[in-house]
Amino acid sequence: MICNIDFGTSKITTTLASSDTNNLEINDFSSVSTSGLKKGSIINISDTAKAVEKSINNLQIKTNFRIKNVFVSFSGESISSTNSMGVAEIKDKQVSYKDMESAWKTSISMSVPKDKELIDVITSQFIIDGQSGIKDPRGMYGGRLEVSTHLVYCSKNAVNNLKKCVEKINGLKIKRFFYNQLGTAESVLSNDQKELGVCLIDIGAGTTDITVYKKGAILFSKVLPYAGDLITESIAMSLRIPSFQAEQIKVKYGSAISDDISDEILKIRGLENNKELEISKKALCEIIEQNLSTILRNCVSTIEQNGLQDSIGTGLVLTGGTANLENIAKLGKTITQKDCLIGSPENLNLKNFEKLNKPQFGTSLGMMKYCAEVDNKEFTFNRSKGIIGRMLDWLRSEM
Repeated sequence: MICNIDFGTSKITTTLASSDTNNLEINDFSSVSTSGLKKGSIINISDTAKAVEKSINNLQIKTNFRIKNVFVSFSGESISSTNSMGVAEIKDKQVSYKDMESAWKTSISMSVPKDKELIDVITSQFIIDGQSGIKDPRGMYGGRLEVSTHLVYCSKNAVNNLKKCVEKINGLKIKRFFYNQLGTAESVLSNDQKELGVCLIDIGAGTTDITVYKKGAILFSKVLPYAGDLITESIAMSLRIPSFQAEQIKVKYGSAISDDISDEILKIRGLENNKELEISKKALCEIIEQNLSTILRNCVSTIEQNGLQDSIGTGLVLTGGTANLENIAKLGKTITQKDCLIGSPENLNLKNFEKLNKPQFGTSLGMMKYCAEVDNKEFTFNRSKGIIGRMLDWLRSEM
């Protein structure tokens, strides 16, 4: 059995599935709201730990299964990433495991700041004597071996805070941490999109995650510290209503484009003496459009600043809870001038997940596949070895 706890800004989602990657079956899930995180980062350990415990307990009751080991996925302002290169001399003319190990270790050790913890290493390609695009160089002839990697790391404090929240639950052990957008990509992107070039934009509650794939490999990832909550708070301030109420009317009546919205009057309860307020639906949607346009334009700026605008041939895929807003794909296409699709977790061979087939659950479902693939490797993740040791063990197991 595989269990993953995904830390989102507004909710903790725990999912349980069988561990056979060829026939992965979702047993059940539990999603619990929390106020213990902001912009993906923990601001209250006690509140977050309570939400994690409630989510685990709910799932154990529903499945009648005792959860002992978990994977943990998360995003947030503490996440950073970089592309790195490692190089090694091919000792005996043919590439061996030791040559690959040497190149990979160089790539890892040279690029991670000392105050950060490396949480994931994604190999993009190997290069032999200038010949690029090699996925598995073992046994090939050459003199110089290079490896291109994408490294994801975060602050050590962020990892320790997550550990504290999870390990408060008696007997629960963390097998490994993951950047959750790797799971999202598994669930909402096709292999063709990854090969031809695509930008995945996951707009959650507190963060917007941007990931670019090309030639089947990840090229770029970045976390922006604003998302759906920015829209909600703008509604609350403009209309002078509580945030929870602003979120409700955003979800129920909101549209990403205001032009075609009728000037219908919405009646809701206000803060003062519980008096009924009259709010224009068109005005509501204008607030949503303005703030969502800002988020999407900042995504475009990030792509352009990193020279990736020509790398996303198939366009953009929008996912996350905010992607449920009506007309968001239309607004995205207008702003980005590229094809824009809504990404739901449809690219998975999973059973019993129909009720989760929505953009906001793409991460949780994708992480189950990602975790199952890791769990089925021929080694055990031993955290005492550190990330470098575990990654090198993984490479050895692939031989």
